[in-house]
Amino acid sequence: MIKVIRALPPPPAGMEDWCSTMAVIGEGREVSAFQVGPHHRRRTTARSWAAPPLLLSVTLAAGPLGLPDAAHAATPTTRAAAVPAAACRPGTAANADRAVADQLRPLMNGRRLGSSVNAGSIACARVIVRNVQARGLPRRAAVIAVTTAIAESTLHNYTIAVDHDSLGLFQQRPSMGWGLPGELTDPDYATNAFLDAMIRKHPGGSWRTGDIGQICQRVQISGKPAAYSPEVHDAQLIVDRVWAGAGAPAASPATTPATPTTTPTPLKQANGPFQRSLAVTPTGLAPADERHHISMADWNGDRRADMVVVQGAGTTTGRTEVRVLNGATNFQALVLNTATALGPADQRYAFSVADWNGDGRPDLVAVQRSGTASGRTELRVVDGASSFQRLLVDTTTMLAPTDERHSFAVADWNSDGHNDVVVTRKSGPGGRRTEVGVLDGAANFQRDLLQAPVTLPPTDDRHDIFVADWNADRRPDAVIVQKSGTTSGLTEVRILDGATTFRSDLLQASTPHGTTGARDDLSVADWNGDGRLDLLVARKSGTTSGWTEAHVLGG
Repeated sequence: MIKVIRALPPPPAGMEDWCSTMAVIGEGREVSAFQVGPHHRRRTTARSWAAPPLLLSVTLAAGPLGLPDAAHAATPTTRAAAVPAAACRPGTAANADRAVADQLRPLMNGRRLGSSVNAGSIACARVIVRNVQARGLPRRAAVIAVTTAIAESTLHNYTIAVDHDSLGLFQQRPSMGWGLPGELTDPDYATNAFLDAMIRKHPGGSWRTGDIGQICQRVQISGKPAAYSPEVHDAQLIVDRVWAGAGAPAASPATTPATPTTTPTPLKQANGPFQRSLAVTPTGLAPADERHHISMADWNGDRRADMVVVQGAGTTTGRTEVRVLNGATNFQALVLNTATALGPADQRYAFSVADWNGDGRPDLVAVQRSGTASGRTELRVVDGASSFQRLLVDTTTMLAPTDERHSFAVADWNSDGHNDVVVTRKSGPGGRRTEVGVLDGAANFQRDLLQAPVTLPPTDDRHDIFVADWNADRRPDAVIVQKSGTTSGLTEVRILDGATTFRSDLLQASTPHGTTGARDDLSVADWNGDGRLDLLVARKSGTTSGWTEAHVLGG
Protein backbone atom coordinates (compact mmCIF):
# COMPACT_ATOMS: atom_id res chain seq x y z
CA MET A 1 0.00 0.00 0.00
CA ILE A 2 1.28 3.47 -0.91
CA LYS A 3 1.07 5.92 1.99
CA VAL A 4 0.48 9.56 1.13
CA ILE A 5 1.88 12.03 3.65
CA ARG A 6 0.46 15.53 3.85
CA ALA A 7 0.60 18.37 6.34
CA LEU A 8 -2.44 18.90 8.50
CA PRO A 9 -4.19 22.21 9.05
CA PRO A 10 -3.61 24.06 12.31
CA PRO A 11 -4.87 22.09 15.33
CA PRO A 12 -8.18 22.99 16.89
CA ALA A 13 -8.48 24.81 20.19
CA GLY A 14 -7.15 22.84 23.10
CA MET A 15 -4.44 21.15 21.03
CA GLU A 16 -1.90 23.98 20.94
CA ASP A 17 0.74 21.85 22.65
CA TRP A 18 1.46 20.10 19.39
CA CYS A 19 4.17 22.00 17.56
CA SER A 20 3.92 20.07 14.29
CA THR A 21 1.92 17.16 12.97
CA MET A 22 1.94 14.91 9.97
CA ALA A 23 -0.97 12.80 8.81
CA VAL A 24 -0.82 9.42 7.15
CA ILE A 25 -3.93 8.33 5.27
CA GLY A 26 -5.21 5.30 7.15
CA GLU A 27 -7.56 2.45 6.46
CA GLY A 28 -10.68 3.45 8.35
CA ARG A 29 -9.18 2.80 11.81
CA GLU A 30 -10.02 4.87 14.87
CA VAL A 31 -7.26 7.39 15.36
CA SER A 32 -5.77 8.53 18.65
CA ALA A 33 -2.57 10.26 19.66
CA PHE A 34 -0.43 10.37 22.76
CA GLN A 35 0.67 13.75 23.98
CA VAL A 36 4.18 13.18 25.30
CA GLY A 37 5.75 15.68 27.68
CA PRO A 38 8.84 15.40 29.80
CA HIS A 39 6.88 14.32 32.86
CA HIS A 40 3.69 12.73 31.63
CA ARG A 41 1.98 10.79 28.87
CA ARG A 42 -1.69 11.66 28.30
CA ARG A 43 -4.10 10.21 25.74
CA THR A 44 -6.05 12.65 23.55
CA THR A 45 -8.52 11.93 20.76
CA ALA A 46 -7.96 13.29 17.26
CA ARG A 47 -11.14 12.25 15.43
CA SER A 48 -12.24 15.83 14.68
CA TRP A 49 -9.06 16.78 12.86
CA ALA A 50 -9.99 15.68 9.35
CA ALA A 51 -12.55 13.60 7.55
CA PRO A 52 -10.32 10.55 7.01
CA PRO A 53 -9.13 8.77 10.14
CA LEU A 54 -5.54 9.80 10.80
CA LEU A 55 -2.49 8.41 12.51
CA LEU A 56 -0.60 11.33 14.00
CA SER A 57 3.15 11.62 14.24
CA VAL A 58 4.26 14.17 16.82
CA THR A 59 7.36 16.33 17.08
CA LEU A 60 7.70 18.14 20.40
CA ALA A 61 8.80 21.74 20.58
CA ALA A 62 11.09 20.98 23.51
CA GLY A 63 13.71 18.28 23.64
CA PRO A 64 13.98 15.63 26.32
CA LEU A 65 13.44 16.60 29.94
CA GLY A 66 12.06 19.99 29.08
CA LEU A 67 15.24 21.26 27.42
CA PRO A 68 15.78 22.37 23.81
CA ASP A 69 16.06 19.62 21.24
CA ALA A 70 19.61 18.38 20.74
CA ALA A 71 19.92 19.92 17.29
CA HIS A 72 19.19 23.37 18.67
CA ALA A 73 20.11 23.03 22.32
CA ALA A 74 21.95 25.78 24.09
CA THR A 75 24.72 24.77 26.43
CA PRO A 76 23.80 24.68 30.13
CA THR A 77 25.72 27.91 30.64
CA THR A 78 23.87 29.65 27.80
CA ARG A 79 20.50 28.46 29.01
CA ALA A 80 21.27 29.53 32.57
CA ALA A 81 21.93 33.04 31.32
CA ALA A 82 18.74 33.10 29.25
CA VAL A 83 16.25 31.67 31.76
CA PRO A 84 15.81 33.18 35.23
CA ALA A 85 16.98 30.94 38.04
CA ALA A 86 17.05 31.52 41.79
CA ALA A 87 20.03 30.65 43.95
CA CYS A 88 19.54 27.48 45.95
CA ARG A 89 21.31 29.12 48.88
CA PRO A 90 20.77 32.89 48.74
CA GLY A 91 23.81 35.05 49.26
CA THR A 92 27.30 35.04 47.87
CA ALA A 93 28.50 31.61 46.80
CA ALA A 94 30.70 30.01 49.42
CA ASN A 95 34.42 29.68 48.80
CA ALA A 96 34.04 26.01 49.67
CA ASP A 97 31.53 25.57 46.83
CA ARG A 98 33.89 27.24 44.36
CA ALA A 99 36.76 25.05 45.54
CA VAL A 100 34.70 21.89 45.11
CA ALA A 101 33.59 22.94 41.63
CA ASP A 102 37.17 23.74 40.62
CA GLN A 103 38.36 20.36 41.86
CA LEU A 104 35.60 18.36 40.18
CA ARG A 105 35.50 20.22 36.87
CA PRO A 106 38.32 18.25 35.16
CA LEU A 107 36.69 14.97 36.22
CA MET A 108 33.12 15.69 35.12
CA ASN A 109 32.13 14.00 31.86
CA GLY A 110 28.34 14.02 31.75
CA ARG A 111 26.39 15.32 28.77
CA ARG A 112 24.37 17.95 30.61
CA LEU A 113 26.49 19.65 33.29
CA GLY A 114 30.02 18.35 32.79
CA SER A 115 32.73 20.98 32.88
CA SER A 116 30.14 23.77 33.33
CA VAL A 117 29.87 22.90 37.03
CA ASN A 118 30.25 25.97 39.22
CA ALA A 119 29.70 27.13 42.79
CA GLY A 120 25.97 27.52 42.18
CA SER A 121 25.72 23.92 40.99
CA ILE A 122 27.46 22.70 44.14
CA ALA A 123 25.24 24.89 46.34
CA CYS A 124 22.12 23.31 44.82
CA ALA A 125 23.59 19.83 45.23
CA ARG A 126 24.28 20.58 48.90
CA VAL A 127 20.60 21.42 49.44
CA ILE A 128 19.56 18.12 47.86
CA VAL A 129 22.05 16.15 49.93
CA ARG A 130 21.07 17.97 53.12
CA ASN A 131 17.43 16.97 52.66
CA VAL A 132 18.40 13.37 51.96
CA GLN A 133 20.42 13.29 55.16
CA ALA A 134 17.64 14.95 57.16
CA ARG A 135 15.36 12.05 56.21
CA GLY A 136 17.95 9.49 57.27
CA LEU A 137 18.30 8.15 53.73
CA PRO A 138 21.60 6.71 52.44
CA ARG A 139 24.00 8.35 50.03
CA ARG A 140 22.51 6.44 47.09
CA ALA A 141 19.28 8.43 47.45
CA ALA A 142 21.30 11.64 47.06
CA VAL A 143 23.01 10.29 43.94
CA ILE A 144 19.62 9.44 42.41
CA ALA A 145 18.24 12.90 43.21
CA VAL A 146 21.32 14.80 42.00
CA THR A 147 21.42 12.69 38.81
CA THR A 148 17.83 13.72 38.12
CA ALA A 149 18.48 17.39 38.84
CA ILE A 150 21.52 17.43 36.55
CA ALA A 151 19.54 15.88 33.71
CA GLU A 152 16.47 18.07 34.24
CA SER A 153 17.94 21.49 35.02
CA THR A 154 21.75 21.20 35.12
CA LEU A 155 21.34 21.99 38.83
CA HIS A 156 19.62 25.34 38.19
CA ASN A 157 16.57 26.36 40.19
CA TYR A 158 14.55 27.72 37.25
CA THR A 159 11.78 30.12 38.25
CA ILE A 160 10.26 30.59 34.78
CA ALA A 161 8.75 27.68 32.86
CA VAL A 162 10.05 27.19 29.31
CA ASP A 163 8.71 23.67 28.81
CA HIS A 164 5.00 23.49 29.59
CA ASP A 165 4.80 24.58 33.24
CA SER A 166 7.93 22.78 34.50
CA LEU A 167 9.80 24.58 37.29
CA GLY A 168 12.72 24.27 39.66
CA LEU A 169 15.62 21.86 40.05
CA PHE A 170 13.60 18.81 39.04
CA GLN A 171 11.40 20.55 36.42
CA GLN A 172 8.27 19.47 38.26
CA ARG A 173 4.86 20.57 36.92
CA PRO A 174 2.11 22.21 39.00
CA SER A 175 -0.46 20.89 36.53
CA MET A 176 0.64 17.33 37.25
CA GLY A 177 0.18 17.63 40.99
CA TRP A 178 3.77 18.19 42.08
CA GLY A 179 2.90 21.38 43.98
CA LEU A 180 2.31 25.10 43.62
CA PRO A 181 4.76 27.15 41.52
CA GLY A 182 6.18 28.83 44.62
CA GLU A 183 6.73 25.43 46.22
CA LEU A 184 8.46 23.87 43.21
CA THR A 185 11.01 26.69 43.10
CA ASP A 186 11.83 26.06 46.77
CA PRO A 187 14.73 23.55 46.56
CA ASP A 188 13.84 21.98 49.93
CA TYR A 189 10.23 21.37 48.92
CA ALA A 190 11.18 20.17 45.43
CA THR A 191 13.75 17.72 46.76
CA ASN A 192 11.34 16.22 49.25
CA ALA A 193 8.63 15.98 46.60
CA PHE A 194 11.06 14.04 44.44
CA LEU A 195 12.11 11.76 47.31
CA ASP A 196 8.48 11.12 48.24
CA ALA A 197 7.74 10.05 44.66
CA MET A 198 10.89 7.92 44.49
CA ILE A 199 9.95 6.02 47.64
CA ARG A 200 6.29 5.69 46.62
CA LYS A 201 7.11 4.35 43.16
CA HIS A 202 9.65 1.84 44.47
CA PRO A 203 7.82 -0.20 47.12
CA GLY A 204 9.94 -2.26 49.43
CA GLY A 205 12.87 0.10 48.97
CA SER A 206 13.66 -1.23 45.50
CA TRP A 207 15.37 2.09 44.66
CA ARG A 208 18.25 0.95 46.87
CA THR A 209 19.45 -1.40 44.12
CA GLY A 210 19.32 -1.50 40.35
CA ASP A 211 20.07 0.92 37.55
CA ILE A 212 19.94 4.54 38.70
CA GLY A 213 18.90 5.87 35.30
CA GLN A 214 15.86 3.60 35.31
CA ILE A 215 14.98 4.67 38.85
CA CYS A 216 15.09 8.34 37.82
CA GLN A 217 12.91 7.60 34.80
CA ARG A 218 10.30 5.81 36.88
CA VAL A 219 9.92 8.93 39.01
CA GLN A 220 10.04 11.52 36.22
CA ILE A 221 8.37 9.61 33.34
CA SER A 222 10.51 11.39 30.76
CA GLY A 223 10.05 11.28 27.02
CA LYS A 224 13.71 10.25 26.74
CA PRO A 225 14.40 7.71 29.48
CA ALA A 226 18.04 7.22 28.46
CA ALA A 227 18.92 10.81 29.40
CA TYR A 228 19.60 10.08 33.08
CA SER A 229 22.23 7.34 33.07
CA PRO A 230 24.99 9.50 31.48
CA GLU A 231 24.79 11.85 34.48
CA VAL A 232 25.25 9.24 37.23
CA HIS A 233 29.05 9.54 37.16
CA ASP A 234 28.97 13.30 37.74
CA ALA A 235 26.29 13.01 40.41
CA GLN A 236 28.38 10.44 42.27
CA LEU A 237 31.41 12.73 42.19
CA ILE A 238 29.42 15.67 43.55
CA VAL A 239 27.65 13.71 46.28
CA ASP A 240 30.86 12.07 47.46
CA ARG A 241 32.49 15.48 47.68
CA VAL A 242 29.72 17.32 49.58
CA TRP A 243 28.20 14.55 51.69
CA ALA A 244 30.22 15.35 54.81
CA GLY A 245 29.39 19.07 54.74
CA ALA A 246 26.04 19.27 52.99
CA GLY A 247 24.38 21.40 55.63
CA ALA A 248 26.91 24.21 55.70
CA PRO A 249 25.31 27.63 54.99
CA ALA A 250 26.67 29.53 52.03
CA ALA A 251 27.68 32.49 54.14
CA SER A 252 29.67 30.32 56.55
CA PRO A 253 31.95 28.07 54.52
CA ALA A 254 34.03 27.40 57.61
CA THR A 255 31.31 25.07 58.88
CA THR A 256 31.84 22.84 55.85
CA PRO A 257 34.81 20.49 56.14
CA ALA A 258 37.58 22.60 54.73
CA THR A 259 38.93 21.77 51.31
CA PRO A 260 41.76 19.37 52.15
CA THR A 261 45.14 21.02 52.34
CA THR A 262 47.77 19.90 49.88
CA THR A 263 50.62 20.73 52.26
CA PRO A 264 51.76 17.75 54.35
CA THR A 265 52.16 18.44 58.05
CA PRO A 266 55.14 16.61 59.57
CA LEU A 267 54.58 15.17 63.02
CA LYS A 268 58.05 14.00 63.83
CA GLN A 269 61.36 14.20 62.05
CA ALA A 270 63.63 11.42 63.28
CA ASN A 271 66.10 9.01 61.77
CA GLY A 272 65.35 5.40 60.95
CA PRO A 273 62.61 3.58 59.04
CA PHE A 274 59.04 4.69 59.71
CA GLN A 275 60.15 7.46 62.07
CA ARG A 276 59.59 10.39 59.72
CA SER A 277 56.18 11.66 58.65
CA LEU A 278 56.11 12.33 54.92
CA ALA A 279 52.51 13.57 54.95
CA VAL A 280 49.68 14.06 57.41
CA THR A 281 46.72 15.36 55.44
CA PRO A 282 43.01 15.14 54.79
CA THR A 283 42.33 13.44 51.47
CA GLY A 284 39.74 14.06 48.78
CA LEU A 285 37.77 11.06 50.06
CA ALA A 286 34.67 11.54 52.19
CA PRO A 287 34.40 9.47 55.38
CA ALA A 288 34.51 5.74 54.67
CA ASP A 289 33.64 2.58 56.58
CA GLU A 290 34.23 -1.16 56.67
CA ARG A 291 32.92 -1.52 53.10
CA HIS A 292 35.95 0.41 51.83
CA HIS A 293 39.39 -1.15 51.40
CA ILE A 294 42.21 1.41 51.08
CA SER A 295 45.70 0.65 49.78
CA MET A 296 48.50 2.30 47.77
CA ALA A 297 49.82 1.68 44.26
CA ASP A 298 51.26 3.85 41.47
CA TRP A 299 48.24 4.08 39.17
CA ASN A 300 49.40 6.75 36.71
CA GLY A 301 53.09 5.89 36.40
CA ASP A 302 54.44 9.10 37.97
CA ARG A 303 56.53 7.17 40.54
CA ARG A 304 54.25 8.36 43.34
CA ALA A 305 51.99 5.82 45.00
CA ASP A 306 48.32 6.73 44.71
CA MET A 307 45.47 5.87 47.08
CA VAL A 308 43.28 3.07 45.72
CA VAL A 309 39.86 2.76 47.37
CA VAL A 310 37.83 -0.38 46.67
CA GLN A 311 34.18 -0.39 47.73
CA GLY A 312 32.60 -3.81 47.47
CA ALA A 313 29.11 -3.21 48.86
CA GLY A 314 26.56 -0.40 49.06
CA THR A 315 27.66 1.20 45.79
CA THR A 316 25.38 3.24 43.56
CA THR A 317 26.01 0.94 40.59
CA GLY A 318 25.47 -2.30 42.48
CA ARG A 319 28.97 -3.44 41.49
CA THR A 320 32.37 -3.30 43.15
CA GLU A 321 33.72 0.21 42.55
CA VAL A 322 37.23 1.69 42.53
CA ARG A 323 38.38 5.24 43.20
CA VAL A 324 41.98 6.37 42.75
CA LEU A 325 43.30 9.56 44.39
CA ASN A 326 46.53 11.06 43.09
CA GLY A 327 49.49 10.58 45.42
CA ALA A 328 51.33 13.51 43.84
CA THR A 329 48.59 15.82 45.19
CA ASN A 330 48.64 14.21 48.65
CA PHE A 331 45.54 12.23 47.65
CA GLN A 332 43.48 15.36 46.88
CA ALA A 333 42.69 14.88 43.18
CA LEU A 334 40.45 12.06 42.04
CA VAL A 335 41.92 10.46 38.91
CA LEU A 336 39.53 7.51 38.54
CA ASN A 337 36.04 6.70 39.78
CA THR A 338 34.51 3.63 38.17
CA ALA A 339 32.43 0.53 38.57
CA THR A 340 34.40 -2.64 37.85
CA ALA A 341 33.71 -5.96 36.16
CA LEU A 342 33.11 -7.48 39.61
CA GLY A 343 29.68 -7.73 41.14
CA PRO A 344 29.04 -6.73 44.75
CA ALA A 345 31.48 -8.08 47.33
CA ASP A 346 31.05 -8.57 51.06
CA GLN A 347 33.22 -9.56 54.01
CA ARG A 348 34.04 -12.88 52.33
CA TYR A 349 36.28 -11.03 49.85
CA ALA A 350 39.86 -9.88 50.34
CA PHE A 351 41.24 -7.23 47.97
CA SER A 352 44.76 -6.25 47.00
CA VAL A 353 46.30 -4.22 44.19
CA ALA A 354 49.30 -5.37 42.14
CA ASP A 355 50.60 -5.33 38.57
CA TRP A 356 49.48 -8.82 37.65
CA ASN A 357 50.37 -8.91 33.95
CA GLY A 358 53.47 -6.69 33.94
CA ASP A 359 51.96 -3.89 31.85
CA GLY A 360 52.87 -1.19 34.37
CA ARG A 361 49.29 -0.66 35.57
CA PRO A 362 48.08 -1.95 38.94
CA ASP A 363 45.36 -4.58 38.66
CA LEU A 364 42.68 -5.46 41.20
CA VAL A 365 43.04 -8.86 42.86
CA ALA A 366 39.90 -10.19 44.53
CA VAL A 367 39.97 -13.40 46.56
CA GLN A 368 36.62 -14.91 47.52
CA ARG A 369 37.35 -16.89 50.63
CA SER A 370 34.05 -18.75 51.01
CA GLY A 371 30.57 -19.12 49.55
CA THR A 372 31.93 -19.94 46.09
CA ALA A 373 30.28 -22.17 43.51
CA SER A 374 33.31 -24.48 43.54
CA GLY A 375 33.36 -24.83 47.31
CA ARG A 376 36.99 -23.67 47.34
CA THR A 377 38.78 -20.33 47.64
CA GLU A 378 38.58 -18.54 44.28
CA LEU A 379 40.72 -15.84 42.66
CA ARG A 380 39.76 -13.09 40.22
CA VAL A 381 42.02 -10.42 38.74
CA VAL A 382 40.58 -7.35 36.99
CA ASP A 383 42.73 -5.49 34.46
CA GLY A 384 43.80 -2.02 35.56
CA ALA A 385 44.66 -0.99 31.99
CA SER A 386 40.97 -1.41 31.09
CA SER A 387 39.97 0.74 34.08
CA PHE A 388 38.96 -2.51 35.77
CA GLN A 389 36.43 -3.49 33.11
CA ARG A 390 38.06 -6.76 31.94
CA LEU A 391 38.82 -9.96 33.85
CA LEU A 392 42.35 -11.29 33.48
CA VAL A 393 41.92 -14.29 35.79
CA ASP A 394 38.87 -16.13 37.12
CA THR A 395 39.93 -19.40 38.70
CA THR A 396 39.58 -21.82 41.57
CA THR A 397 42.60 -22.40 43.83
CA MET A 398 43.71 -25.51 45.69
CA LEU A 399 42.59 -23.97 48.99
CA ALA A 400 39.53 -25.10 50.85
CA PRO A 401 37.28 -22.27 52.06
CA THR A 402 39.19 -19.68 54.08
CA ASP A 403 38.06 -17.00 56.52
CA GLU A 404 38.98 -13.56 57.82
CA ARG A 405 42.10 -14.90 59.53
CA HIS A 406 43.60 -15.37 56.06
CA SER A 407 45.22 -12.56 54.10
CA PHE A 408 46.45 -12.70 50.52
CA ALA A 409 49.21 -10.91 48.62
CA VAL A 410 50.62 -11.15 45.10
CA ALA A 411 54.36 -11.64 44.49
CA ASP A 412 56.65 -13.65 42.22
CA TRP A 413 57.97 -15.85 45.00
CA ASN A 414 60.27 -18.10 42.95
CA SER A 415 61.30 -15.59 40.23
CA ASP A 416 59.83 -17.68 37.42
CA GLY A 417 58.01 -14.75 35.84
CA HIS A 418 54.61 -15.85 37.17
CA ASN A 419 52.80 -14.06 39.96
CA ASP A 420 52.16 -16.29 42.95
CA VAL A 421 49.73 -15.80 45.81
CA VAL A 422 51.16 -15.63 49.31
CA VAL A 423 48.63 -16.75 51.90
CA THR A 424 49.07 -15.95 55.59
CA ARG A 425 46.86 -17.38 58.31
CA LYS A 426 46.83 -15.55 61.63
CA SER A 427 47.04 -17.63 64.75
CA GLY A 428 44.09 -15.91 66.41
CA PRO A 429 43.46 -15.46 70.15
CA GLY A 430 45.51 -17.93 72.15
CA GLY A 431 47.09 -19.33 68.99
CA ARG A 432 50.72 -20.31 68.90
CA ARG A 433 51.79 -19.59 65.35
CA THR A 434 51.03 -17.79 62.11
CA GLU A 435 51.38 -19.89 58.97
CA VAL A 436 52.45 -18.86 55.47
CA GLY A 437 51.89 -20.72 52.21
CA VAL A 438 52.59 -19.79 48.59
CA LEU A 439 50.31 -20.86 45.74
CA ASP A 440 52.24 -21.39 42.50
CA GLY A 441 51.00 -19.11 39.73
CA ALA A 442 52.64 -21.29 37.07
CA ALA A 443 50.43 -24.18 38.23
CA ASN A 444 47.27 -22.07 38.23
CA PHE A 445 47.41 -21.97 42.04
CA GLN A 446 46.94 -25.71 42.37
CA ARG A 447 50.32 -26.34 44.05
CA ASP A 448 52.04 -24.96 47.15
CA LEU A 449 55.60 -23.81 46.50
CA LEU A 450 56.56 -24.36 50.13
CA GLN A 451 57.09 -27.95 51.24
CA ALA A 452 55.67 -27.13 54.66
CA PRO A 453 53.94 -24.06 56.13
CA VAL A 454 56.33 -21.44 57.45
CA THR A 455 55.78 -20.32 61.02
CA LEU A 456 55.70 -16.63 61.96
CA PRO A 457 55.26 -15.08 65.42
CA PRO A 458 51.69 -15.23 66.81
CA THR A 459 49.27 -12.71 65.30
CA ASP A 460 45.60 -11.81 65.72
CA ASP A 461 43.13 -9.08 64.78
CA ARG A 462 45.54 -6.44 66.07
CA HIS A 463 47.99 -7.29 63.28
CA ASP A 464 48.03 -6.58 59.54
CA ILE A 465 50.36 -8.67 57.38
CA PHE A 466 51.75 -7.52 54.02
CA VAL A 467 54.19 -9.07 51.56
CA ALA A 468 56.69 -6.76 49.81
CA ASP A 469 60.38 -6.63 48.94
CA TRP A 470 61.84 -4.52 51.75
CA ASN A 471 65.57 -4.98 51.10
CA ALA A 472 65.55 -5.04 47.26
CA ASP A 473 66.85 -8.62 47.00
CA ARG A 474 63.94 -9.62 44.74
CA ARG A 475 62.50 -11.88 47.42
CA PRO A 476 59.21 -10.90 49.03
CA ASP A 477 59.50 -10.18 52.73
CA ALA A 478 56.76 -10.29 55.39
CA VAL A 479 55.78 -6.92 56.86
CA ILE A 480 53.84 -7.35 60.11
CA VAL A 481 52.22 -4.23 61.55
CA GLN A 482 50.91 -4.44 65.11
CA LYS A 483 48.26 -1.78 65.47
CA SER A 484 47.54 -1.97 69.19
CA GLY A 485 48.57 -3.79 72.34
CA THR A 486 52.25 -2.98 71.82
CA THR A 487 54.73 -2.41 74.63
CA SER A 488 55.45 1.10 73.30
CA GLY A 489 51.79 2.07 73.07
CA LEU A 490 52.42 2.98 69.41
CA THR A 491 51.90 1.23 66.09
CA GLU A 492 54.90 -1.06 65.53
CA VAL A 493 56.45 -2.67 62.44
CA ARG A 494 58.36 -5.94 62.14
CA ILE A 495 59.84 -7.19 58.85
CA LEU A 496 60.92 -10.81 58.31
CA ASP A 497 63.36 -11.77 55.55
CA GLY A 498 61.83 -13.67 52.65
CA ALA A 499 65.26 -14.95 51.56
CA THR A 500 65.45 -16.97 54.80
CA THR A 501 61.82 -18.04 54.48
CA PHE A 502 60.92 -15.50 57.17
CA ARG A 503 63.27 -17.02 59.76
CA SER A 504 65.26 -13.84 60.44
CA ASP A 505 64.37 -10.25 61.22
CA LEU A 506 65.20 -7.37 58.91
CA LEU A 507 63.60 -4.68 61.09
CA GLN A 508 61.73 -4.08 64.32
CA ALA A 509 60.60 -0.50 64.91
CA SER A 510 58.05 1.59 66.73
CA THR A 511 56.46 4.36 64.68
CA PRO A 512 55.47 7.85 65.89
CA HIS A 513 51.85 6.96 65.15
CA GLY A 514 49.59 6.07 68.04
CA THR A 515 47.56 2.90 68.14
CA THR A 516 45.39 2.11 65.14
CA GLY A 517 42.20 0.10 64.90
CA ALA A 518 39.14 -0.88 62.90
CA ARG A 519 38.64 2.57 61.37
CA ASP A 520 42.20 2.55 59.97
CA ASP A 521 43.39 0.83 56.79
CA LEU A 522 47.13 0.25 56.49
CA SER A 523 49.21 -0.32 53.37
CA VAL A 524 52.88 -0.41 52.30
CA ALA A 525 54.27 1.01 49.05
CA ASP A 526 56.92 3.47 47.89
CA TRP A 527 54.97 6.73 48.18
CA ASN A 528 57.72 9.26 47.46
CA GLY A 529 59.75 7.39 44.83
CA ASP A 530 62.91 6.93 46.91
CA GLY A 531 62.98 3.17 46.41
CA ARG A 532 61.96 2.35 50.01
CA LEU A 533 58.65 1.06 51.24
CA ASP A 534 56.56 3.60 53.14
CA LEU A 535 53.66 2.95 55.50
CA LEU A 536 50.23 4.49 54.89
CA VAL A 537 47.74 4.82 57.72
CA ALA A 538 44.36 5.85 56.27
CA ARG A 539 41.88 6.90 58.94
CA LYS A 540 38.45 6.47 57.38
CA SER A 541 36.19 8.13 59.95
CA GLY A 542 36.15 10.17 63.14
CA THR A 543 38.74 12.64 61.84
CA THR A 544 38.95 16.29 62.83
CA SER A 545 38.72 17.41 59.20
CA GLY A 546 35.59 15.40 58.42
CA TRP A 547 37.40 13.65 55.55
CA THR A 548 39.34 10.42 55.30
CA GLU A 549 42.86 11.34 56.43
CA ALA A 550 46.24 9.95 55.41
CA HIS A 551 49.43 9.64 57.44
CA VAL A 552 52.45 8.45 55.45
CA LEU A 553 55.55 7.31 57.33
CA GLY A 554 58.80 7.15 55.35
CA GLY A 555 60.56 3.80 55.17
